[in-house]
Amino acid sequence: MAIWSELRAIVRWLLRRPDPLPPPGTGQAIQAAEQAAARQRILDQAQRPPTSW
Repeated sequence: MAIWSELRAIVRWLLRRPDPLPPPGTGQAIQAAEQAAARQRILDQAQRPPTSW
């Protein structure tokens, strides 16, 4: 039974540790990259000739 108590202690220790926070500004950088990609897709679509049905 000693192994189970050790395993339980390890699991409890792992669950107690908080996840490290991402560096400041990470969310803003990701959002800016997504906005730039979306802007480029819109510009690419606007330059294509219209398709006829």
